[in-house]
Amino acid sequence: MEWVKGQKLPPCKAIQYNGQPCHTMPELWDTLHNTYNSAADRPCDLSVLNELPDLPAQEWVPFSALELMEVLAACSSLSSPGPDHITWVHLKKIIAEPQCLNVFIKLANACLTVGRWPKHFKESVSVIIPKPGKPSYSAPKAFRPIALLNTLGKLIEKMLSNRIQHDMIAYDIVDPNQFGGICQRSTKDAGLYLTHLVHTGWA
Repeated sequence: MEWVKGQKLPPCKAIQYNGQPCHTMPELWDTLHNTYNSAADRPCDLSVLNELPDLPAQEWVPFSALELMEVLAACSSLSSPGPDHITWVHLKKIIAEPQCLNVFIKLANACLTVGRWPKHFKESVSVIIPKPGKPSYSAPKAFRPIALLNTLGKLIEKMLSNRIQHDMIAYDIVDPNQFGGICQRSTKDAGLYLTHLVHTGWA
């Protein structure tokens, strides 16, 4: 992949954690796990959700071929594949065949109708990549872990995410102050909103 070529890391010592160097793979794994999953076992108070009013249940409309093609067209051909080694380029060529497209649509709709997520879609490979431009790579936070999932499962997740976001905005479920992770509410939108408030205050 283009974004991993030519990465020349500066000479560095072993990764340090709690003042001790990590020399074995188990030590490195425990270090990265404790760094990035430190909040995994913390208790979470879910009682705040009880104050939210229940909305009437909406009928689920099956996925369409148009939804799938729009989501697939937005996927970058440079993304790394998961354990199945199927890239977005491969998937775009496969789904270009009408028979394959119909089979995949049936599979995506069956996952939601039956309420089962295949084990194949849950498989992932974790990759630790260095963050560029760090003065030292002896600290665990100088690296970024990413999980590479199987491409077929990621495509269904993207379709589901788009549908949920659309319904959240259509039924006014999203808080007005929520920015990030939602279409049309990116960092740029937050900046424009802040600029608007500043100009309003000046006026």
